[in-house]
Amino acid sequence: MPRRGRGRNFGRGHWRGRGRGRGRGSSSSDAGPNEEETSESIGTSESVGTSEDLDKSLECSSDQTEEIKENTEEEKEGVEEEPGDTEGVFLKEGDVGITEYISSSPGFSAIIKQRYSDFIVNEIDEEGRLVRLTSLEVDRSQMPADEEDDDTGLDGVLSPEQKEKLDDFNANPNPKRVIDICAPVDKVTRGKVHQIVRVRYKKLESDTLVEDDVRFIRISVKGAGGHWGSGQHFRQQNFQRKPWPAGFGNYCRFVLYKENMDTMEAVHKLTKFFHINKNMFQFAGTKDKRAITSQEVTVYRVKAEKLVGANRYFYKMALGNFRYVEQPLKLGQLSGNRFTIVLRDVTGTDEVIDSALQSLKTNGFINYFGMQRFGTTAIPTYRVGKELLKSNYKEAGELILQPRPGEKDFITECRKNWWKDKNCTQMLKVLPRKYNIERALLEGLIKFGENNYANAFQMIHRNTRMLYLHGYQSYIWNHVASDRIKKFGMEPMVGDLVYKGDLKDVAFKEENRQSSANGSLEGGSTSSRVSPEVVTAETLSQYTIHDVILPLPGFDVQYPDNEVGLWYAKLMAEDGLKLEDLKHSNKNYALPGTYRRLIILPKDLMWQSYMYSDVTKELTQSDLDLLQKKPEPVSDPDGTIKALKIELSLPQSCYATMALREILKIDTSAAYQATLNHGVMPDRSPTAMVVKEMQTKQSALGQ
Repeated sequence: MPRRGRGRNFGRGHWRGRGRGRGRGSSSSDAGPNEEETSESIGTSESVGTSEDLDKSLECSSDQTEEIKENTEEEKEGVEEEPGDTEGVFLKEGDVGITEYISSSPGFSAIIKQRYSDFIVNEIDEEGRLVRLTSLEVDRSQMPADEEDDDTGLDGVLSPEQKEKLDDFNANPNPKRVIDICAPVDKVTRGKVHQIVRVRYKKLESDTLVEDDVRFIRISVKGAGGHWGSGQHFRQQNFQRKPWPAGFGNYCRFVLYKENMDTMEAVHKLTKFFHINKNMFQFAGTKDKRAITSQEVTVYRVKAEKLVGANRYFYKMALGNFRYVEQPLKLGQLSGNRFTIVLRDVTGTDEVIDSALQSLKTNGFINYFGMQRFGTTAIPTYRVGKELLKSNYKEAGELILQPRPGEKDFITECRKNWWKDKNCTQMLKVLPRKYNIERALLEGLIKFGENNYANAFQMIHRNTRMLYLHGYQSYIWNHVASDRIKKFGMEPMVGDLVYKGDLKDVAFKEENRQSSANGSLEGGSTSSRVSPEVVTAETLSQYTIHDVILPLPGFDVQYPDNEVGLWYAKLMAEDGLKLEDLKHSNKNYALPGTYRRLIILPKDLMWQSYMYSDVTKELTQSDLDLLQKKPEPVSDPDGTIKALKIELSLPQSCYATMALREILKIDTSAAYQATLNHGVMPDRSPTAMVVKEMQTKQSALGQ
């Protein structure tokens, strides 16, 4: 339930003053992708669905006690669930093909996202405008006229006698008095009678009632509670929405500001608060949970005046910058994201830091799919995706449901009991509702049969299922990208695929495009929507490494015309798959493929160092801070700890963690970041070996 009376005074003093991670206790590996896919934590205890997965992810318990308990737990800042024994649980970067770096700088040590306020994300819309929360009020001067308050065309609806009675009643309201008017047969005319009461008689209200099969309109004093009278009649219920004013666009577009909650959780809260259909909200992409984010959202035929009322009730969330538009937002309808990131407990010298960031600015970073793409438990998404591509539905389903290390004892016991006797009904009874993927699969097994995993998977929303397949595509892409950089370096070569245009959101949109049953694409277009060029000896000098693109494996993409193109089939063969298997006989699992840039250059990269001693000191300014005109954080001359604030813009589907990885030369996986939680520095020898190898290679090449 929304927590009433909280959040009235927006800002950090009210929302974010309670324990958001002291010392090293809140470091996290999910440092935030610029991930505009329908991302979620697959198979984890926090599976919240995808941006199109509203049918499943927004389901909630009708038990009010459970709901309050869950919301209370969600709002405890800085409190993480105990992970249990995590040794050997989490993936490491090398497990998913993330092994190489561009620069040979040694990197430096720092903690990523020690506090969620250290990670701020502002969406960049399709026109390249930065999305910011700059107003919490409805600017009525910018709003179209509301025809509901317009009494044009209402003259003549009431008779002079009826009008006289209502004028007197409105001037002398008596709670014990009612006026009954014979209801017009025409529904439109009845609506005009109600509109007259709303617009012209502000102290009165009206209802359509039926008594002895006779319909009439009863007018009474607002709030008098005299609608029912003493007769045997009932109020005629009308659940149809009020007519939408013609001067308004069909959608209200607004900025959603949120702290320490993901996009799906925020939408979930809004649907419950406004009691509206969960599919009425649309957005361009999901944003991180452990961050402060601002993004645009559209909602179908809900007025700004209603939306703004939520600001008085919600905790760590605000709505603003309202306007009406004709079209809803669609997935991928953005240019990218602007990140403001604070790294704390930095140990590098200014020279090392500047060198690393200058390299990032000039050379960019390898456009790996970050660790978030592969889930956060011992069962990575790509393993499930691999089994689905092989049509091993039972194996895929068991990977999702089977016991795994690193979970709470209660969940572990629940999974073990299922693994022992495969009692889906019993597991469904005790499994918490937030495990929506597991619950959907169990419901499918109950419905279709305990061994009918193929049909049971259809109970999971398509976009959620596709995340497993995309995880496998990403796994292959990362390995190919690493081998390409390791073997051939930072120069284009003959046979590479290149594209000089703006790929923009091609990769994102194509991943979510439906394939037809025979593997051809809907609409007859190609999967890439771009036509990459193949580098030849004659054109080699025209391109740089920043023009090189690599395909995500699929049945409708072009592969590099060199050794790199052969690696795809080789890697898939190691998993018992062929490229032809991507043209799956089941259209739900067919993958057309798409293209992704090998190297990304961040835009508008800026950085600044701070000194501080208090680990709770805020070093960034959120949109709400700017609204409240809070002073900009300054460095403490007596501080003993160094922090680094980095600002950069990335295209959609790029991971900010991979940019940080390039400058820090550290593993961004949960396995590594967990060591920082206890102040234990990890063995960085693998990184040191990679850097030393690169330095040796560059020296040999005379670079």
